[in-house]
Amino acid sequence: MKKKFKGLQVVLAVCLLGLFGVSCESESVETELDEDFSQLSEAPFKNYIVISESNEVTKSFENEVKKGATEIIYTIPEIGAVIVNSKDADFVKNAMKKKGVVSVIPDYEIKWIPSNIGVEANPPSIGDSEPYYFYDYLWGLDAIDAPEAWNAGFTGQGANVFVLDSGIDADHVEIAANLNASLSASFVPEEDWNIRPGQYFNHGTHVAGTIAAVRNGVGLIGVAPDAELVAVKVLSEYSGSGAFSWINAGIIYAANNDADVINMSLGANFYKNGKLVDADGNAYRVSPKYIQEIIHLQQRAIDYAYKSGVTLVASAGNDAHDADGDGSWINIPGGLNNVITVSATAPEGYDYLAEYTDYDVPASYTNHGRSLIDVAAPGGDDDVSVYDNILSAGSGGALYWSAGTSMAAPHVSGIAALVIGGNGGEMDPHEVTKQIYKTADNIVSNGQSVYYGHGRVNAYRAVTE
Repeated sequence: MKKKFKGLQVVLAVCLLGLFGVSCESESVETELDEDFSQLSEAPFKNYIVISESNEVTKSFENEVKKGATEIIYTIPEIGAVIVNSKDADFVKNAMKKKGVVSVIPDYEIKWIPSNIGVEANPPSIGDSEPYYFYDYLWGLDAIDAPEAWNAGFTGQGANVFVLDSGIDADHVEIAANLNASLSASFVPEEDWNIRPGQYFNHGTHVAGTIAAVRNGVGLIGVAPDAELVAVKVLSEYSGSGAFSWINAGIIYAANNDADVINMSLGANFYKNGKLVDADGNAYRVSPKYIQEIIHLQQRAIDYAYKSGVTLVASAGNDAHDADGDGSWINIPGGLNNVITVSATAPEGYDYLAEYTDYDVPASYTNHGRSLIDVAAPGGDDDVSVYDNILSAGSGGALYWSAGTSMAAPHVSGIAALVIGGNGGEMDPHEVTKQIYKTADNIVSNGQSVYYGHGRVNAYRAVTE
């Protein structure tokens, strides 16, 4: 499918991949990575993931793991993982001696999306008007020819998109009618999938609005306005942080509940140099073997979902890194197999009152490289104007401008829903992926390009060719 990690012995250092608001934060990440880690010891952790040799968790295996663990928090039997809590300093060493245990890794909690806020959208002309009034603000829809797809009869009806993110505002007028609350779930301890009340920027709600904001005459409209949305909370809405087990559990949950599409506007970079910055900004040195095993476990989860019929879409990241020119890191989940990885494009100085046609400038922050990028989509940029960003939903019924590959990925997930809905609500993910790739607009060259992959996605071509 693409990019193989070739057994890399890599060690984690965090990078922020989902960009809230309108400025790229890669500079602060680079500062963290440049710190001297030479005097740091391996990080202490309380929660661990015990991985079985096979992709299952038998009762006998679970009973073995219980010995020496303070408690079993939960299991993910589909990928052979048991998440445990232990205060025993020798837990890892002792657990590795147990029959059927292939690895024991700390359940890191790291930052997958930044915690800065978006910019509230409140120009005098934005209010309770018809969605068509907003077409000039929702330039991303024009860039991918979404209105032409709707006019051809494709709106995503019969397809669903599971949004693995920081929760969704269940009461937002632009989202509520398309949201399946009974299927929505949270894997973040002590946080509900339905986010706390109040008006503020929420990453998951913004992403969901781009995918499937409903046609209701209020203002927004999503790429697939009749698709079903399901919130799967795998990151804290307060910090954008999450444990690996939460994300893996969310992927499995979506697959087991008949997801058509999973959108993951999140990610982290893993480095070979032995450095880790956790969710609290603490710097550690960790064993390289842990990271290889983390990668393998997430690939297990992705492969399980893919084989279950799920199309998976992920953001490429906002670090302006060239994946072809830097072999020291791997991005997950974007760098794994069976994932459509999306870079971001934007206009420059977009004037919503004038005729504007060039939406395909690579965003200043987007990660790139032929080995990483599959397709490009509108993600916005803040170099010139707030109108260069993506307008979508926030909490408390508000609208927000935001930019990032986090905003690009949901455009692709929306197109996947249009394709699947047009195929009767069921379609093999390999066929969905192939259709999106072959109908993408070739922006700069034949073949896969550095910034655009197979091209910038085109909704109309995807559902009609």
